Amino acid sequence: MRLQLHIALRYLISKKNHNIINIISRICAGGVCVATIALVCTLSVYNGFQQLITSIISSFDPDLKIALVEGKTFDSKEPMQKIRALPYVKTASEVLEETALIKGKEKQVFATVKGVSPNYISLIQTDSITEAGRFFLEDEQTAYTVLGAALANQIEAPIGYSQTVSFYAPKYAVKINVAKPDNAFNSMHFYLGGTYATHQLEIDSKYAFLPIRYARELFNYAEVVSAIELSIRGANIETAKDELKEILGPQYSVKDKEEQHEDFYRMLKIEKWMTFLILFFILIIAVINIIGSLSMLIMEKKDDIATLKNMGATTTFVRQTFLIEGWLISAIGAVAGIIIGVVLCLIQEKFGIIKLYGNEGDGSLLVDAYPVFIQWGDILLILGSVLLVGLLVAWIPTRYICKQNK
Repeated sequence: MRLQLHIALRYLISKKNHNIINIISRICAGGVCVATIALVCTLSVYNGFQQLITSIISSFDPDLKIALVEGKTFDSKEPMQKIRALPYVKTASEVLEETALIKGKEKQVFATVKGVSPNYISLIQTDSITEAGRFFLEDEQTAYTVLGAALANQIEAPIGYSQTVSFYAPKYAVKINVAKPDNAFNSMHFYLGGTYATHQLEIDSKYAFLPIRYARELFNYAEVVSAIELSIRGANIETAKDELKEILGPQYSVKDKEEQHEDFYRMLKIEKWMTFLILFFILIIAVINIIGSLSMLIMEKKDDIATLKNMGATTTFVRQTFLIEGWLISAIGAVAGIIIGVVLCLIQEKFGIIKLYGNEGDGSLLVDAYPVFIQWGDILLILGSVLLVGLLVAWIPTRYICKQNK
């Protein structure tokens, strides 16, 4: 095989620069290189956006969330006893979620009320998501609500003591009196202590936080919860999740940060790999050009093939020589494309040369430049895919044309 490789390299790196076949081979390698650069950069940008969004959402989410597999609310006493006995559980907060009508100055919307325990503040990274005011729910005298920034804008709710935010929830087993419909609803009023922002509209327009005891009173619930949210320290999240599933039993689900937004992450992965497939088809078109280049080279080297056969070379030897020649064209293009693509990504990561649309510094964008993150698993996948396709494409002309030289 070393001799075949040596001959293939001699054909590829010919000193006859005017040879049209050499020019075509370099164009083919250049096409593979450009397509590979596009693959590396595009996947890295997708990874960058995913990492950016994940870092924002993860500051809002607990490490693990425990809820019923079937059902809505449950008594938390028994599971909380088991959870608090685990050394790696840093914080365990009871949570009650239910839908209510929320009214501000004049406008009203339906939103999810999230009643939380007093220790919930230490469960999430409130400093990184607080946009205005404070992420604060209760002091010795007053209870407050914290709304998503988009939700607060929708109902035109001001922060402070100038106006309260009203919460309305229907009373169970009570008929609505048309003359006095308000009697069919529980109502509570809170000052807006602050707003949070994850820069994800679905989240920022969804939640209104209250102390859990007020949420239970609003919805006429007993001492029940809809979930228990945990922060973990000194332990692997997956290990902790598996252990909690075993301790709590099959009636409870235990979800990590990614599983709490399963549909969102699934959509990101689908978009990423659909983009990969589209660019990969373009790369295949670039690689297919090798068939023409290799076919022309085989026809040009008929005398060399005859000489090799007279010297005792077999058809398999000749076929392997030209197979390596075609594979080298795609390999050179792939390696060069990966090196250039990685360098471009590192430059973008360091200096942020390519900017996002928007006015810099106006606060409308989370970042000014396209975020990139290189995953070496993606790089290996791209390299392996290009080399495999290059090998298959190079096999076609060597398989059928070399028969003519038997």
